Amino acid sequence: MATSGGSSILRLRLNFMTAIYLPILLYAMSTYELEQGSLVISERNLEAVAVPAQSTLFAGDLFEASVLFRPISDGLQAGAESLSDPDIIINTDASPEGLIYDKSSKKFYFETDTAFEGEPDDVFEKQFSFQATAVIRSIVDNEIIRKPMEQTFKVRRPFVNVISNAPPRLVTNSQNDLSFLVTGIPDSDIVLRESSRNLRVQGSRLSWAPIGESTTVSIFRLTDTGEERLVDRRNFRVVPPPPPRVIIRKYQASNSIQSSDIININDDMLEIVIQPDPSFSQDYPNDANYRIGNLSLSYYQTGRPPQTISIPASALPFDRQRSTSTRQFIYGPFRLSQLNNQIRGNEVRIEIERVDRINFQGAQERVSNDLFQDFFSLRTR
Repeated sequence: MATSGGSSILRLRLNFMTAIYLPILLYAMSTYELEQGSLVISERNLEAVAVPAQSTLFAGDLFEASVLFRPISDGLQAGAESLSDPDIIINTDASPEGLIYDKSSKKFYFETDTAFEGEPDDVFEKQFSFQATAVIRSIVDNEIIRKPMEQTFKVRRPFVNVISNAPPRLVTNSQNDLSFLVTGIPDSDIVLRESSRNLRVQGSRLSWAPIGESTTVSIFRLTDTGEERLVDRRNFRVVPPPPPRVIIRKYQASNSIQSSDIININDDMLEIVIQPDPSFSQDYPNDANYRIGNLSLSYYQTGRPPQTISIPASALPFDRQRSTSTRQFIYGPFRLSQLNNQIRGNEVRIEIERVDRINFQGAQERVSNDLFQDFFSLRTR
């Protein structure tokens, strides 16, 4: 009897609870719709939004925007969840040409490579807007519900500002220093590639010695995935360094010896001076360094054949202090008789066999004799 009575009481309680709570449960279920095993808020209480991965991006980046749904009322508690599989219709009249919607990923896509085609060079930013409609079929009553959405985003054209130690030219086998600054891109995300030396540098600064007659520097930016994406290319003409001027003058004189000057072989102090091109010396101070080679010296006496002797460069004294202070390269002072005590006659001819330039890396490069005065005739006594 006890068992039968307990079972009857349990059934009575269950019937009572069902009678009380079933209407409440049915009412609650009427405000939700079951879809793919998930419980979501009714379509009528949601709005469709296009959420871009980036609201501002650079030309060449792929624009992406996900289609999400969110509660219309702040009082409803729900996250931005994707709703089943709505049809997305793009309003082509209010959207840029080329905007597409991919149903599998539920995303809008837009290629920005040609975003600035036909635009003036001074246009560096463009704003794009698009409109679309999410078409949803209600699971409960098969009603068609339309949810409009719109979004804007900006595309920037990277502007490269080139800062150089000597614009706009580059000088071959010399220390050219260029910085490529790109608005909106940190230096650490810039990669430079140079064609003449096949260099790759991560950073905005390139310091190198190009070769050839021209070079191209390609400026890339690193994306979040580590991909190098081209920003710009700059072409530069590469020119040889301007030649120095070579003179022979009297010791501490400011001008070279003239044809009317008469040099005393035993008394007058002379010096050979290499004077770099002033602008080259200013722009490329570490590359305007010169060294004289051997000399060929001939002296003439009336009624006798000319006598020629070779003078090694090491026999010429080098005035280091004055060379440093004047940014010239001064060999001297010396007397002609010091070079060779056999020198006689009324004419001495000095031929400089070679001049070398030493660049910032210590590399030696010969200066063509056609580019400087290498022969001097002195009237002597």
